[in-house]
Amino acid sequence: MPAKPSPFVALQSAESRLVEALLDGQSAEWVLEFAPVTSPSPELGLKRCRVLFNAEGFCWPFRSPLDALPLDSESVPAMILRHAWQPGRPCDPLDEALRMLRPGGWLISVTANPWHRSAWQELGRQALWLPSWPQFQMLHARRQLTLGTPGRNFWQGLVPGLTPVLALLARKPSRPARIRRLKFREPRFAAAPSAAAQCRAA
Repeated sequence: MPAKPSPFVALQSAESRLVEALLDGQSAEWVLEFAPVTSPSPELGLKRCRVLFNAEGFCWPFRSPLDALPLDSESVPAMILRHAWQPGRPCDPLDEALRMLRPGGWLISVTANPWHRSAWQELGRQALWLPSWPQFQMLHARRQLTLGTPGRNFWQGLVPGLTPVLALLARKPSRPARIRRLKFREPRFAAAPSAAAQCRAA
């Protein structure tokens, strides 16, 4: 009889399926992934750069606080934010993520479901600090993000304990094009040089 997989393995499998479903139809030049050092990444069909964090902050490929990444504002076309909502985090990870995301860029956010037993087996009572599905959606909606979670994922998240992982797709609003008003001036006509009259006496 095969050994029963650990809760983390079951959690990872569910996460991979959800991320794959959310990625369907999405495209980008490359994707920036934020993930804990202890969590293997799901398979992606897109070019990806990874930034890993631990309890102290970002630790690979550079070290920095969670709220002060050395990346330019509006420089990232797409982003995957995985399990950044953890107990004891001093800041909301969305603030820094949205600073770096380009207007019109998409973001996939992933967290463990505090109502699922796998989260409790992994985190114990600390799972109570994780956002529930309504809270998770509100964290994104109050920042004026457009949510595009497929219907099945939406309803699974509403049923307590049904899915071990919560994941949603959000898009940063595009910056409206700047339109310069045309200023019309009254036409000015250059005065034609008057031809000198030539008269000859008869």
